[in-house]
Amino acid sequence: MRPGGREPQQAPGRESGSLDVRRYLVLLRESIVTFCAIAVGVTLLGVAVSYVLPKRYEAHSSVSVEQNVVNELVKGIAITPSLEAKLRILKVSILSRKMLLAVIRDLDMDLGRQGEQLEILIENTRKNVEISYEEKKGLFYIRYRDASPERARDFVNALTRRYIEESTASKREESYEATRFLSDQIEVFQKRIEAAQKAIDAFKSEKGMILSMNESILREEIKETEHRLEETRIRKNERLAQLGILEKGTGGGRLAEKEAAYKALLGTYTAQHPDVVRAKAELDALRASGGGGGGRKGGVDYQRIKVELESLNEIERIQQELIEKDKRLLQELPAVQTELQALQQARKNETLIYEQLVTRYGQSEVSKQMELQDKAVSLRIIDPAILPIRPSTPNRPLIMLAGLLLGGAIGAGWVILSDQLFRKLRSVEDLTAMGVVVLGALPRIASPDDARIGRHRQVALAMSVTVALFVVGLAAAEYSGFEAFDGVFARVRNIVSNWL
Repeated sequence: MRPGGREPQQAPGRESGSLDVRRYLVLLRESIVTFCAIAVGVTLLGVAVSYVLPKRYEAHSSVSVEQNVVNELVKGIAITPSLEAKLRILKVSILSRKMLLAVIRDLDMDLGRQGEQLEILIENTRKNVEISYEEKKGLFYIRYRDASPERARDFVNALTRRYIEESTASKREESYEATRFLSDQIEVFQKRIEAAQKAIDAFKSEKGMILSMNESILREEIKETEHRLEETRIRKNERLAQLGILEKGTGGGRLAEKEAAYKALLGTYTAQHPDVVRAKAELDALRASGGGGGGRKGGVDYQRIKVELESLNEIERIQQELIEKDKRLLQELPAVQTELQALQQARKNETLIYEQLVTRYGQSEVSKQMELQDKAVSLRIIDPAILPIRPSTPNRPLIMLAGLLLGGAIGAGWVILSDQLFRKLRSVEDLTAMGVVVLGALPRIASPDDARIGRHRQVALAMSVTVALFVVGLAAAEYSGFEAFDGVFARVRNIVSNWL
């Protein structure tokens, strides 16, 4: 409770925590001198900054990127750079150190600069170059900013011209190099194909007999030779049996014995069984010799059988060698065929690459002619850079008006901040807001000091309005191209720079 039994009350029309507009208007009127001083100071500082900042002029040229209709006619035949590839490398090429250094030297911008100073110049130049592309119009814009309008214009034109010239020259050189490379590779692969063919011919000459054979025919020959070998062995066994009978010379009892043995074998085996065949041969020999009584080793039959046996042995040996040879060839044939296929595949691969190189060589010839005649993607200067009349930076009207607004904002902010930090009682409402009961108030009595303060306020306000109007008029003049103050500020800058 406050003295008097009343709670603190808010002033009429004011809410807790809200901004009292009337109070701050009164505060602004009382602190008008401070407000005007700050506002005018900041505004004049903005004007000074707008003139102190060096002028920079921007020149630009427009370049058209055209794709010739010939590209569609030779599509799939010639290899030409696409429009997208052209656009990707354009910016990188223009901003390359080699390109910028060449233009700098063309314009003598590097006079007196070497080493690190030259590198700094190149880097600063790269920062001042801007490249943009307008897809709808198909135009590239190359921009450059410099303190000299003449140098800005000359730099853009020189950069654009040099890029187009070097781009055309490099394309032609690349086409020549590609054609030369393909020609060399064609010769290399021709020799490789010839070497592969010689290897195949030599292999066929060495393994020709094996390669001329057929696996199924070999198998049939082996089967047939084995059958003939079996027949030869049967005949050999017959002759051996006959020879044995003649050597033993047994009588009729032996014939009966042989007949009994032969019948016993027939009861067990078939007529083609070797034992049966041999028994039959012995039986026939005994019968032919009249029971075996007249056989002698020195007889004609004996000698004949001997000769036949020797002939059958030789035939058997030859047949066995033939079978072994055919089996060996049968085993070697798959490996030889595989090796031949590998040699033929190598030649086929070399031939395939050779054919592709020949095709590419033809495409390269067409591409080279297109590059020589500028029939591919071409660059054309639509609008060369002209001398810029007005600087692109600084934007003086904008800086002046921004300084004017910023000065007013800073002045008002200073007044309000001062009131918050150093709060004073200026009205009955201030006491009421604090909960103090006001019993009465005396009107303010004007004094000579109040009149003097009032005149100061009026002068400050008039000066502020005059400065504001002057700044607005100056901004309008700068916007229209009036540059009467440039010389004054230029001399001031020179004096300050010399003094520093």
